[in-house]
Amino acid sequence: MFLLQNWKKDYIVSVVRIIVDMNESSEEERGDFKLCIHRSVDEDWLPLLRKKHEMTLALHPYCEKCGLVRNIGPDRPRKIGYYIDKLSELERYLKNEDSKGGKNKLTEAQKRLIVKEMEEQEVFKDLYGVLASTQKEKFIEIIKKYRADIEEHVIEYHLG
Repeated sequence: MFLLQNWKKDYIVSVVRIIVDMNESSEEERGDFKLCIHRSVDEDWLPLLRKKHEMTLALHPYCEKCGLVRNIGPDRPRKIGYYIDKLSELERYLKNEDSKGGKNKLTEAQKRLIVKEMEEQEVFKDLYGVLASTQKEKFIEIIKKYRADIEEHVIEYHLG
């Protein structure tokens, strides 16, 4: 059990380092990563978080070109269409909200800007090694950028 906990800690620290490095580096430094067409050939035994505190080992494929490990856990990412659909649900909710009399609606311009920004984000383009929780955080951040008045729990509720 102790070995598994240390493995979990080391794995999480290494994944966090990779994410921080990706966020801090410019597009020029990343080079091929953005254009990588992932090709999985080998698999390594790595920890798999099944629930919040339950961890096992599982074979994880990784890209032979860029080295990115594929996410095979329960926190799988979704395509951008899922988030556009959830944005439409949020738009309908705001339009029909009784407390504001429908004056709190999401405008078409705001919706287009949100979708455009989502299309530019790597977390919605390259689903190979991304977590759904990372996408969720980015989705909330983008909506809050254009509509700071919408509370975070309302957005999370519509994400499901």
